[in-house]
Amino acid sequence: MKREDMNKAMHTKIIESAIQEFNEKSYEKASMNHICQIGQISKGIIYHYFKDKDELYLECIKICFETIVTYYQDHLPLDMNQEESMKIYMQLRMQFFEEYPQLRGLFFHTILRPPSHLKEEVKMIKTDFDVLNEDFIKHYLQSKKLRTGVSFERALEYYKMMQNTFNDYFRVQIENGEPFDEIVEKHEEEMENWIDIVLYGIAREEN
Repeated sequence: MKREDMNKAMHTKIIESAIQEFNEKSYEKASMNHICQIGQISKGIIYHYFKDKDELYLECIKICFETIVTYYQDHLPLDMNQEESMKIYMQLRMQFFEEYPQLRGLFFHTILRPPSHLKEEVKMIKTDFDVLNEDFIKHYLQSKKLRTGVSFERALEYYKMMQNTFNDYFRVQIENGEPFDEIVEKHEEEMENWIDIVLYGIAREEN
């Protein structure tokens, strides 16, 4: 095997081992020693390819978010009906994590509780994913008649504010030590209901 191919194979092995570790644990709890054990790799080899744990983690989440963005781009119908778009979007999200279970924990750890010292780097890596979500919401809102006094731009701003609040609710549960898998399940179960409430409210307007 050529050296170039050997280097590529070793790089892939390190990444696969690290993704497994970061998928199962938060950044703080993930261990470089355990990554070595998973891949049967020496720590010296890892540090030959990656400067430190931060660089390895950022490479893993880059792969994670590039994969989910590509998945949506490949599977979202070009002629998607605006009324049906929300249902299709949520179905694809569930489908993605069924096909890529090795990225599920990594994705949600990053969304709900990214390492505080890497927030700016994580934000940059998530840019394409965030733009994809925003474009989708814009597409969906265009099919709706907004209430009097609410502009399209304001509606989008409200949605972003409520999205941050929604994630903060589950972030607190993580910080309180509740089981991570249960939090993720609840997050996904509640998301469609939350979006419905954000768009249509919780109180019926009396005539």
